[in-house]
Amino acid sequence: MKRILLLIIVVGPLTVSAQHPKPAQKVFIGFNFSPDYSFRTLSDDGTNSINGFLVKNRNSIEIPKLGYTTGFTVIFNVKQQTWLETGFQYSNKGYKNKEEDLVFFGPQSPGSPSKFDINYTYSYIGIPVTARFGFGKTKLNFITSVGFTTNFLLDVNNAVNYKYADGRTEKHTASTTSDFNKIDISSIVGFGINYRINDRTNVIAEPTFRYGIIKTRDANITEKLWSGGLNIGFYYAVK
Repeated sequence: MKRILLLIIVVGPLTVSAQHPKPAQKVFIGFNFSPDYSFRTLSDDGTNSINGFLVKNRNSIEIPKLGYTTGFTVIFNVKQQTWLETGFQYSNKGYKNKEEDLVFFGPQSPGSPSKFDINYTYSYIGIPVTARFGFGKTKLNFITSVGFTTNFLLDVNNAVNYKYADGRTEKHTASTTSDFNKIDISSIVGFGINYRINDRTNVIAEPTFRYGIIKTRDANITEKLWSGGLNIGFYYAVK
């Protein structure tokens, strides 16, 4: 009888503790920043051979540019190691021309620029919907993400940078949204790590790839934007 009582005294508190685990935090808010390497894919509608030539020419002179994605995020803990993420994101993406020599038809003024390059920048406000899954039960865990972002076009900016023989530079910019599709949908995939600082605070570092599903505008030669970067996020539990 004494052994039974002793067993109840020892095991009883452990049983109560197991029946009432510490509840998981359900809602997190935070912010993220991702320096991105962005570019585009081109395709033509096949209506004539000129389009194919133009695609090849653009692919030979256009190169990726640096951009970024940042914003405010809300994360819901759906169940153990599964989260649903949304919020508002600003993204800067696009591509640029290689630096080229300026060719003049006719006499060239001594004060004319000698080289130029062009930077094409697309600015969007987006609403992401992403599912994130965790693996492991330590403070440092692996995570993977999959989802999409609905992007709303703010501006398309073309910046022409002129360079002069004496070292001077000059920049001309033009902005527009006409003829461009106002909505883009980007798929998202990512894989990285999550570090739990404490019960309420988490930091993630996640290489992420985004690819535009919708073309930037309706034309014989169409482009879809993509970007890859390191998404770094800071999240705090509010509930």
